[in-house]
Amino acid sequence: MKRIYIFLFSILFVFACEIDEVVDPNNPSLASVLDNASKAELQVLITGLETRSRGYYENATEMFGTFGREVYPYFGSDPRFQNEWLGLEITETYNDFFASGDSYILPYLAVKQANILIQSVENTEALTAEEAAGYTGFAKTIKGHQLLYPLMQQYQNGIRIDVEDKLNPGPILPYDEALAEIRNILDDGLQDLQAAGSSFDFQLTSGYLGFDSPAGMIEVNRAIAARAALYAEDYSGALTALEDSFMDMDTSFNIGPAHVFGNPPDVSNPLFYPLNAATSTILIVHPALIEDALPGDQRVVNKFFQRDDPVINNNISDDNGDAIPGEYQDARWPSNTTNITYIRNEELILIYAEASVWEGNTQDAIDAINLIRNTWGIADYSGGTSNDELIDEILFQRRYSLWAEAGHRWIDLRRTDRLNDTYVDLRSGGNIFTQVARRVSEINWEQNQ
Repeated sequence: MKRIYIFLFSILFVFACEIDEVVDPNNPSLASVLDNASKAELQVLITGLETRSRGYYENATEMFGTFGREVYPYFGSDPRFQNEWLGLEITETYNDFFASGDSYILPYLAVKQANILIQSVENTEALTAEEAAGYTGFAKTIKGHQLLYPLMQQYQNGIRIDVEDKLNPGPILPYDEALAEIRNILDDGLQDLQAAGSSFDFQLTSGYLGFDSPAGMIEVNRAIAARAALYAEDYSGALTALEDSFMDMDTSFNIGPAHVFGNPPDVSNPLFYPLNAATSTILIVHPALIEDALPGDQRVVNKFFQRDDPVINNNISDDNGDAIPGEYQDARWPSNTTNITYIRNEELILIYAEASVWEGNTQDAIDAINLIRNTWGIADYSGGTSNDELIDEILFQRRYSLWAEAGHRWIDLRRTDRLNDTYVDLRSGGNIFTQVARRVSEINWEQNQ
């Protein structure tokens, strides 16, 4: 019997030396997809891009949201979530700021995935020109969206846009230039999608239901372009982009593309917390959201759940040193597998309102404001009609409509020169951060060139 084992081992050894390396068909190697990739391999890249593209959302919601005081991080695992994110023990952020990587590094991983997909499409003979345009149009749309988050985090530090060659990346561009390049990427994606025919050659998840065609993805692309135009203070450009987006004054505010989540081995919705669960780690609604709400605003009922037992974190306290109880938690998510719509019709209507103010279309702006107010059970706007007064009203509506959706409040106050203690409730003390310090890896790279 021992001789048989030796004989079998010898055969296996000989054949093992002659057999080529096996490539996992479910996880194609980089070399295989960059050289005449099959449609099956391209589908894996599409699925991977969709998966990677959701990584930023949790950190942007939690950290940016804390900076803008729309949420409190009652995270008992590390006091730095309170002491540093709220600026209780520091006056400025520092290089490699605590727990800031996911809204910087993870979007770049999605950008890398998009770049590989684009390069693979360019190098394959498996696609027609029309089919290829669908792949690249989708990739550029996601790429443009992802780059917004490192830029929003870094702000005037600027970011790199060209990262296709990891050993020779492009320069760090200032905020305005980086934003212009992001808009160019989205415009390039639009051109590709316009050349992509009537259907995609690949499959997307249910998060893109209704947008899973070139025509639908054009609407998503233009929605993101409208947001970027607003950030760039190109208000006519925002209105133009909205014309080809999915903005609709007569349909659900929640229409839009979504990040999809699931049970293991997939990842769960990162903002889901069981209602009333006994925990020391939970994202809490900032109490100012409850106190400042207009009477009858149904967003308070729909988004905020009052806990039976408030959560306590002694690092979050008032001027007297008394802990501020965490009384309200997020009520938006029925389960840990609920999708998160990452840009919604409601945001587009609010972009329309804001752009209309600056373009001098006051009545259009007021009509859009009233649509938001009336839908949520609030009477028509009756305040002043100066630009500043209307922008204050729009920002107030954005505060509630876009609460805890990847950090709008912090970004909104900063871009409208309102990031100060008039608009940011500092009852727990601390400092207001304008941006996050540049990462050490970026500093080292620049110094070694």
